[in-house]
Amino acid sequence: MRFTVISLFPEMLGAALAASVTGRAQSAGILTFNFVNPRDFTNDRHRTVDDTPYGGGPGMVMKVEPLAAAIEAVSTADPPPHRVLLSPRGTPLTHSRVRALAEFDHIALVCGRYEGIDERVCQLGLIDEELSIGDYVLSGGEIAALAVIDAVSRHVPGVLGEAASIAEESFADALLEYPQYTRPAVYRGLTVPEVLLSGHHGRIAEWRRARSLALTAERRPDLLARQRLSHGDRKLINDSPAARLARRTSVILLHYPVYDRAGQIITTAITNLDLHDIARSVSTYGIGAYYVVTPVAAQRDKIERILDAWQNSEQDRADNRIEALGRIRVAASLEDVTRDVAEASGHRPIVVATSARPGREAIEFNTLHRIANDRANHPMALVFGTGWGLSQEVIDKSDQLLRAVCGPTDFNHLSVRSAVAVVLDRLFGLRES
Repeated sequence: MRFTVISLFPEMLGAALAASVTGRAQSAGILTFNFVNPRDFTNDRHRTVDDTPYGGGPGMVMKVEPLAAAIEAVSTADPPPHRVLLSPRGTPLTHSRVRALAEFDHIALVCGRYEGIDERVCQLGLIDEELSIGDYVLSGGEIAALAVIDAVSRHVPGVLGEAASIAEESFADALLEYPQYTRPAVYRGLTVPEVLLSGHHGRIAEWRRARSLALTAERRPDLLARQRLSHGDRKLINDSPAARLARRTSVILLHYPVYDRAGQIITTAITNLDLHDIARSVSTYGIGAYYVVTPVAAQRDKIERILDAWQNSEQDRADNRIEALGRIRVAASLEDVTRDVAEASGHRPIVVATSARPGREAIEFNTLHRIANDRANHPMALVFGTGWGLSQEVIDKSDQLLRAVCGPTDFNHLSVRSAVAVVLDRLFGLRES
């Protein structure tokens, strides 16, 4: 496989690629590396490759003429290269993309510098794709090019001695790799897990799968969204920090004190839709409890009758709705809920209000995650208002106010059922990004 790197500083690359895996593959003739410097395509005695940006601003921009000429010269090679610009605005480099790049016979990596390259290089069709190795800024594309070369080379036949070592690495199956150990078996009182010394390949495989899932759930839960998880896998994930946080979280649906359309404090009536749909969301994300709060005794009795009717019905006991409704608790006030949660856990809950109205400074979802994880023994109570939202009194008494769920438009009138689902997904859902 052939790599061509277009860079103003090719000396940064040669020594690194001559070492270790890529160096051995180069000596064996499996990989070849070429370096092209845009300065060699300039026409002035200063070999100028940069200039100030149109429109003003700090720094310099790589000029279009020498860079375009360098790429065009490389593009005449046989086989012609797949041309990649290393750029912070590019598509994130992933394991699947690395494997796809390994299918090319020739890749040209274009390394930007300064404030970037003249956009016309891309507009001329001289770049086939833009890649980023992370959400941070480097001084140039050379280090990113080394990362791409190293990652892609490992999938070129003959570069690595054992194909199995690739298959079991982190990200190969969208999971982080399990912990590794080698001799000695005991070091400073720390011992290698007994199962790894057992010689029982089945148990070792199970242990490695369990540790891989646990590490991924703890450190990169976004990767789990790409997995087809078995029932056994999900049981293992349920012991992750995120799952434990979900279990010590309660959703509270408040029917008083809330506002009506005119801004008056009212008590709203319970609805079957709120009971069923929020219970399903709570069950889906593994939330510990769902409290429905109303000061009206007749309304509380109605909820209990609905729950009793489902629990005592002749409906199939495996019906998911019965399981979901089993998480519902009924209370007369928010104070009763916080007292109940505190008595059960031994700690006062972190009370988090939600509101679509502007006002008190709100925290982001990731900030709430950090606060909750820093207080690992404390339960969390997410409070949602019916009607036209929680009263200001409830918001003022809460420990935190969560940033409003909103879209790109001015319309901001989600039903409470939708709002609960969105909030739970942002806090506890598995996602790829």
